[in-house]
Amino acid sequence: MKFSKIGKHTIRCVITEQEIMDLGYTIEEIMSNGERTQEFMNRIFDMAEQNFETKFELGIKTVRADFMSDHTLTLTFSEHPGSDEMLEHLKDIVNGIMNSIPQQKWNGGSGGNQNGKKEETSVLVTIMFEELDVLIRYAKNISVSTLPPGMLYKDENRYMLILNLTDLEEEELAKLSNLTDEYASDLFVGAERKSYIEEHGNCILPENALEKLREL
Repeated sequence: MKFSKIGKHTIRCVITEQEIMDLGYTIEEIMSNGERTQEFMNRIFDMAEQNFETKFELGIKTVRADFMSDHTLTLTFSEHPGSDEMLEHLKDIVNGIMNSIPQQKWNGGSGGNQNGKKEETSVLVTIMFEELDVLIRYAKNISVSTLPPGMLYKDENRYMLILNLTDLEEEELAKLSNLTDEYASDLFVGAERKSYIEEHGNCILPENALEKLREL
């Protein structure tokens, strides 16, 4: 488990799946957004404050969880940012997605495995919205050359938009990330969250979710 501090109002924890289990939790519990999830987040945050021997002045306002390809979980705890800290908060949202993308995507490299076959870079994000009208406004305000393919699920009273951002250019990805930070209540990076939602949620739009939301 590794803690780091990002500026004055944000702390980050990188924890492995085994460390999560050692604390008495499962990945399924962490992804469920239930009582055990909140209990786990509170415990990690308490450990982070002990690690830095400090306490946030305003209390935690946002928590983002990114499931990375190496089976680690990155937790980012942030206070509600003031005007001076907003840019750092936005950068953190962008970096959370950028870090999930192999560098060769931007360097023009094709990537590949030991057999010489090209490996496809898949960038999956799950974006949570508390209200449908907010989600619709989000969809209508996206300005990219080609809308990323996606599906829409409902899990309890939350709307979960699953997008494949593989084909977005870096500049478009940054704009979409900033828009997501403005409208969404949470964001998760990685295939694990997608699989969980597909198993436990109710599918509303199985394909072309953004196009159909923009028509409403």
